[in-house]
Amino acid sequence: HKLKSSQRDKVKKFIAFTQTGENTAIFCLTQNDWKLDLASDNYFQNPDVYFREPKISVDKKKLEQLFSRYKDPLEQDKMTAEGIMRFLDDLSLGPESKLVLIMAWKFRAAMQCEFTREEFMNGMTELGSVEGALSQSFCFSGLMV
Repeated sequence: HKLKSSQRDKVKKFIAFTQTGENTAIFCLTQNDWKLDLASDNYFQNPDVYFREPKISVDKKKLEQLFSRYKDPLEQDKMTAEGIMRFLDDLSLGPESKLVLIMAWKFRAAMQCEFTREEFMNGMTELGSVEGALSQSFCFSGLMV
């Protein structure tokens, strides 16, 4: 894409703020007359309208195995506090980290200290992988310092 430097700057800011890709950023900014605030607001209000990134291919079987490693032994469809602590430990994240809140938000967790199988699977599918979860979270945390 041939963009002016001011447009490239807005694309970078849009990507950092919305955690989308370049295609989505350029499309949304173009549709909103290159007004960053308006484009960001409209993206968050209607992400499906503006999202233009290719779908990430995720191995569902590996995600199931990952969930099984951390699930609650008594509640097979939930990852409760103990499992989440092991998951975070394996990711080298402390429970007080902002990244944990961001991950819970990305997973759309309905309950604190708990991920359902569906929340985990959908969240990890959206992020693409644990590595994707971490890299997106680290990008996001830069905005929140």
